[in-house]
Amino acid sequence: MSKQDLSVTAKLINGGVAGLLGVTCVFPIDLAKTRLQNQHGKDIYKGMIDCLMKTARVEGFLGMYRGAAVNLTLVTPEKAIKLAANDFFRQLLMEDGMQRNLKMEMLAGCGAGMCQVVVTCPMEMLKIQLQDAGRLGEAYPNFTWNQ
Repeated sequence: MSKQDLSVTAKLINGGVAGLLGVTCVFPIDLAKTRLQNQHGKDIYKGMIDCLMKTARVEGFLGMYRGAAVNLTLVTPEKAIKLAANDFFRQLLMEDGMQRNLKMEMLAGCGAGMCQVVVTCPMEMLKIQLQDAGRLGEAYPNFTWNQ
């Protein structure tokens, strides 16, 4: 193993930390996107900033992270699956294990992505349902959105 190769443990830790930071930073934007997409002709929100401000006012700061627990819980295994599958497919597809071949690298990435989808798809469906619960007023039935 060369000095540039990382151990499996280091890859899992790196992937997990990157995933956790990514979810934490981007999740409020994703929540606003989901709620804006699911307005179904009703003018609940005028735009992304309006959505985030109303969410923070009605549900509090942590309301902008509604549904994030699913992502935060599953992002580390998701990244671990992708990294492990990518390494597995690279070893399987590389002739001598060392030579770089763009087509084989792309196929390895494709295989890893397909394995990752097994975790990601159900996680995304649950996340969207949790994000949309606040927009539907399930948590706040007496609140008027046009304030």
